[in-house]
Amino acid sequence: MTLLIGSKDALGALSVALAIVAAIITVWQTLAGQVRPHPLSWALFGVLSVTGFLAQRAEGALQGSWALLAMTAICLILAALGVVKGERRFPAREWMYLAAGCAVFLVYLFSRDPTLAAILITLVDALGYGPTFSRGWSQPQKDSAISFALNSVKFVPSLLAMEPISIATCAYPATLLVLNGAVTAMLILRRRALRGP
Repeated sequence: MTLLIGSKDALGALSVALAIVAAIITVWQTLAGQVRPHPLSWALFGVLSVTGFLAQRAEGALQGSWALLAMTAICLILAALGVVKGERRFPAREWMYLAAGCAVFLVYLFSRDPTLAAILITLVDALGYGPTFSRGWSQPQKDSAISFALNSVKFVPSLLAMEPISIATCAYPATLLVLNGAVTAMLILRRRALRGP
């Protein structure tokens, strides 16, 4: 039993370490002028991450929930960094995604239903990736492919550490694993296409 708990601790710690490395890379690339975090997207991801973390904790998740806790702080820091670096104008639909994320957070606070929260944050997050894909397609150099790749991979140890396994604990991180991986692939392929043969 102690060995199992120790391995879950290691997996949870690994997921947090990968999140921190991804954040350091993004901050470094931002300060170097190589990429520019999109503030509203990162703010949305921060609100959804804290909601997901609270839902996981309500279900009794421990080590598997550490990644979303770390992501809450990281996403909000990257949102602030994006504003500092000059991104301050956003289409109305992006404000709507952020408002929807905040509404889901409030729904969870009042309902205390982790499964409902997990379903809603997964849906809002999937829709909220629309601007990320759109921006990545038109300006693939503005996002960090390696950061998105690490943000995908970090959910592998997080999911392996997850207990209990349920919709409330696993739906959101599993979706993030896929979406971040898809953004990574799109950025890499789009950069190659723009460079030409």
